[in-house]
Amino acid sequence: MALMKSLALNPVLVDDKLRLRLRRIIHVEVDDSMIDLLAYIVLHEPITLYRISKNTKYAISTVYKKAKRMMYYGLIKPYAYDVEDYDREKTIYETTVTGLLLCLAYKCVDDEVVLNRLCHKWQMRSYCCQRLLKTLYVLPALLEADSNNMRVIEEPRALMVMILNNAERLRRLVNEDLFREAINTATHYLVSRLFLDGQIVTKSSLLLGNEKFVVNISLDGDVYVYMCKLCSKQCTATNLAINSQCTLLHEIKKIGWSTLR
Repeated sequence: MALMKSLALNPVLVDDKLRLRLRRIIHVEVDDSMIDLLAYIVLHEPITLYRISKNTKYAISTVYKKAKRMMYYGLIKPYAYDVEDYDREKTIYETTVTGLLLCLAYKCVDDEVVLNRLCHKWQMRSYCCQRLLKTLYVLPALLEADSNNMRVIEEPRALMVMILNNAERLRRLVNEDLFREAINTATHYLVSRLFLDGQIVTKSSLLLGNEKFVVNISLDGDVYVYMCKLCSKQCTATNLAINSQCTLLHEIKKIGWSTLR
């Protein structure tokens, strides 16, 4: 994989401080068997519980029990079903983003494996993948303040919007390098996704744009224009005043309010 090659050139080191902070924001009581099974799922997903039991030292009853607990905590989820003959043994499971972050917190597998899985689940392209680790370092700053934000991490577009909408708070909580990389990554991600998806609507904002810029309209009326230049390596965010006389802005806001309502 392209990301794996880039990681080999730039070894990834997740320090103990980040692991500890991830454990704090993911409130899950774990034991050795759960970590073992989570690691196996990360390495072999999607996979059935029967296959896990067959290929590990754990009895099928233990696998079912731990899988039920992992689903309760949102660490794994059903991936697909055999619709013709459904039963638990034929249900295929995969990790969630929360499960991958917990795996990273306890180093249940090599960091490179987890980061590759995260890039895939978050549908990140090369530019964002190469900056994924720095994005992870700003997550605790956002999630420690409000545990309800944990649900956002499963939806990458909403996560990137949350990063941009909390830019001023992030600036106070992390160093300038992390802040700049997080904003650039979030902006680049949304610009590239808008080019593919046309528009993005979340519970808190509407984004419109193309491959060159994004207009972000929040429910409270704040408007930001995000732009990326120099092959998307330099991204900027410009706030537009609520009383701006820009005719185009007012037309965009009309579209935004009608869509969000």
